This record gives sequence, C-alpha cells and structure tokens, in this order.
Amino acid sequence: MNQILKYMYIVNYPTFEEELCLLEMRAVFGKIPDEKTLFSNIEFNPSNSPFIKTRLDIIHEKDTIEELLAEINKDTTVYDNFKLEYVRLNNNNNISYEERLDLIKKLSMNIIGTHNFKNPEFNFGVTKVDGKWLFGIDNKNNYEWHAHDNKPCSYSNSLGVKVAKAVVNIANNGLKEKTIIDPCCGVGTTIVEALDAGYQIEGYEINKHIAKNANINLEFYGFQPIVVNDDMHNIKKKYDSSIIDIPYGLFSHTSEDEQQDIINTARRISNKIILISFEEHDSMIAKAGFKIIDRCVVTKGRFKRFIVVAE
Repeated sequence: MNQILKYMYIVNYPTFEEELCLLEMRAVFGKIPDEKTLFSNIEFNPSNSPFIKTRLDIIHEKDTIEELLAEINKDTTVYDNFKLEYVRLNNNNNISYEERLDLIKKLSMNIIGTHNFKNPEFNFGVTKVDGKWLFGIDNKNNYEWHAHDNKPCSYSNSLGVKVAKAVVNIANNGLKEKTIIDPCCGVGTTIVEALDAGYQIEGYEINKHIAKNANINLEFYGFQPIVVNDDMHNIKKKYDSSIIDIPYGLFSHTSEDEQQDIINTARRISNKIILISFEEHDSMIAKAGFKIIDRCVVTKGRFKRFIVVAE
C-alpha cells in the first residue's frame, strides 16, 4: 500500500444544522468545506462526526485515468475481498452512471485480489475533483451512533445526539489527549458521545435522580457509570474544556446570578467553555473572563440553540 498523500472528507447536513457543521469543521480542521468537500492532512474518524459521510485516504492523485491505472499496476499487494466504489460528490460535477461503471470495471481489473461487494475487507474509492483523479481507501461513517437516539432515560430538553457529537468535537478539537468536563451533564448525552469517540470526559450532575439515569444510559451502551452526583462548584480538577448546556428560563428556575456562578466556575475549572443555551449570555461570558472565539446558532422549529466557544 502506498503512502497516504492527504485526506478528503465529504460532509452533508440539513440547512438548520449548517452552522453547527461548519463550527465543527473549523474546530477539527481549522477550515470549512468547499461545496461540502474538505481536504486536510488531519486524520479524523468520520464515525465520530454527525456530518462527515466519508473520508477518502488518497494514495494516488493523477491527471488522467491512464496515469492512475499505471500507478495501480505498480502495487503488487494482494487485496482479497476488496470493493471499489465511485465516491460521489455533493455537487453536479459527478460523471455519468455509465462512465462510473466502466471506470470501476477498468480499475478493478488492475487490482490484484478478489472482489467482495457484500463483506469487503478492503474498501477502495475513486473520484474526480477539480480535474484530478483521486484513488484511495474509502472510510464511510458507520452511523452506529444512531443507536444512541433511543436511550433508556431521556428528557424532552436533552441535547440531540447529533448536536452532542458535534459539541464534543468542538470541545477538544477532535484531539483524544484533551480532557473535557460536563459539570451539568443531565442524562449524559455528551458523556455517551465523548466516550463512544474515545475521548477523555468526566460528568457531574447535581440532581441525584438524573445522575442515576445518566449512569443507567452509560451502562446501557457498555460504558462505566462515571457520572458523579455532586455540585459542579465542588469540582477541584482543571480540564482543557467544559461543556455546559446551561439551565435557564425555559426548563428551570435558575436565576441570572446562578447562571453567572455556573459560568464563573467553568472559568475556574476549564481553559475553554462550550456554552449551549436558548438565549445569549455574551455579557456573562465576558464577565467570567472568557473571550468568545467562535459561535453558531442551531434552529429547529421555533427553537434556537446558541452555541458559543470561548477561551
């Protein structure tokens, strides 16, 4: 197998989640996609994102199909049980169906090994972007995380799984060595998504019953019941980032002073905060000593969720 030149990510999103997707891309890759396609030297698991459809690990980039075939012919590795697919882009620059079939047949005949379309061990992809033919390993999002939509314990105001997945990536920039705290974690939606991605996260929940439900959810998905039933203001450790879906007017009677105390404690225990709310808290964020570096709004129906990143 040849060395990987770079990675191509294809994303997709509904209109109301576009801002969230772009915020996640900026956090992980430091840039946003062009026509829902993004090239990077950063390797990121597509199944850890709610928006990345596939990642193509590019091993050949050529001007013509003939040049691409010549490179494939040089590879003497035997790939038993391989599958080759045309990676379709999200724009109108895809080749026709007949051309795709002909291309797949031509390239497959030059790969040493046996085809297996149902249960392949090797997934190859080919596509054409900006006049260049790209060939590599196709890593699709497995979407197994959709199983987290059906938690044993949930509440109507809990974060959705897609938002939670994006938020944990925004919190640690997709880096597993960074530590996260969710000090008001509710039923543990962000905890489940962070642990599922292999991230380092801890959770606190002041309500005993809700903390118990959070741990029930964690055990249901095969994780340790790590949520601590305690007040966030008692936390002594320091983390790289905190995620706070702040309790506020719509679903609780938390006062403005209490909200400010929550943000102040987040400043004490973390270097960065991801604040999620149904209303803006810019003045409180500034008062706590944070500086806003990025933000987005997620709109669904008549509700708006403001997501602010501050350091």
